[in-house]
Amino acid sequence: MKKSSLRAFGIACFAIGLLITFSERIHIPFISSSETNTEEQYKTKIVQLEQQLKDANEQLSTLGQEQPEQPSKETATDDKTSKDETNKSEETVADSGTTDQEVTDTLYIYAGLTPAEVAQKLKDMKIVTNSVEMELFLAQPEYATSIQKGQFQLNSSMSIEEIANIITGKSDN
Repeated sequence: MKKSSLRAFGIACFAIGLLITFSERIHIPFISSSETNTEEQYKTKIVQLEQQLKDANEQLSTLGQEQPEQPSKETATDDKTSKDETNKSEETVADSGTTDQEVTDTLYIYAGLTPAEVAQKLKDMKIVTNSVEMELFLAQPEYATSIQKGQFQLNSSMSIEEIANIITGKSDN
């Protein structure tokens, strides 16, 4: 190989490096049209999702204004059956007169719910007083991998271990 060709190749590499560095500083993009289209698709998808979130928040606020005395105890608001059953369990607690001492409610667990979310739901329902303790208990390997989907009738007089056994299917209560 000739010395002059090697020198020309080195100078070309140096010039390309300078060109790329200079273009980044003055914000000249080196993006192909397919990457631009993908970016535009992501942006439109983000706008659509933000609009859906805004609509959902508006629906939640209108539901909250219609029924201010009934706090929602579930995350799946589109399931009418779940709402009816939650309302029935709230009526049962109100009728029994044990709201100050013992709380009975139905816990709904759906696919993908983490032990932390389950523990927070239990605390919100006033079944447990310490969600961190419940989360740590459910995070144990024998419980974390076997949390069952479904609805579970629980009350505040149960121990953390009893609750964990019920929602993991280790107990037939």
